[in-house]
Amino acid sequence: MIDQLVRQRLMSVVEDASGLIGYRFAGALYDLYEQLDAALVQMLSEECPATPHSCATVLDRAVLDRISFFEKLPSIPFEAVPHKLAQGASPRVLSPSTCYNTFAHLAGTRESWLVRSFTARGRCHRYEPSAADPTRMGAFDMREFVLVGEPDEVVSWCEKLFERGVELIRAVDAGVRVAGASDIFYGARSEATRKVQRALGVKREGLLDWPDGNPVAVCSRNLHRDLFTSTFGIGPLEHAPAMHSSCVAFGLDRMLLVLLARTPGHDVEALSSRVTAAIDGLIEVPA
Repeated sequence: MIDQLVRQRLMSVVEDASGLIGYRFAGALYDLYEQLDAALVQMLSEECPATPHSCATVLDRAVLDRISFFEKLPSIPFEAVPHKLAQGASPRVLSPSTCYNTFAHLAGTRESWLVRSFTARGRCHRYEPSAADPTRMGAFDMREFVLVGEPDEVVSWCEKLFERGVELIRAVDAGVRVAGASDIFYGARSEATRKVQRALGVKREGLLDWPDGNPVAVCSRNLHRDLFTSTFGIGPLEHAPAMHSSCVAFGLDRMLLVLLARTPGHDVEALSSRVTAAIDGLIEVPA
């Protein structure tokens, strides 16, 4: 499929000696990419109106240090090093996930509320080279919906938004399924903690199989509890109950690729028509 799309000038591949970096989408394929994102925003914002914000590609390293990212998470971020800077750890990194922009934006907000939703689409960067997996990219777009508020409300609305997103994907491709997963925030080496997280249902993923049978995670929901709100000082002061957060995330590049890989003939127009039909069938139009 990739070769076919490259020949049609709908895509070009970005790679180097270490493996895949990402893709450039063009023409009708780019339009479909934007259509998928717009559908997600429309559908999930209809369920729970979200405050949109933009993202910075480059982050202060301290944003990730605050949650011990470099010790806990399995993904390897890219450092942003000016050409003439001396060797050593850079004070800047390329954002590995969209939600870090949300929490950095809300940092120091000493208010409380029932529940609020924030959404952003950010370019994410991770060094996870794989020669065999066409959906394992070093640079990709992620659409996230971040919920912050009272614990029960955050969990309830996170579940609703995740199910709504899966419902949209299922209307396009009935093969999507949901499975529990371990929470990446605790790292690959913390197997005991990951088992507890799986048992508690902290992380769930929406999966679609690549034509070779390998599952591809196209969306997920994560319950953070007070990990980010406490670390970034979001919510009331210490004498009041802490607010919690959660997120629902969609990997736009891999969602586009796996949906197209499962479409007969890898027909971009046919998939676009299915997305349009799904939106028309699921989203209420005001009278």
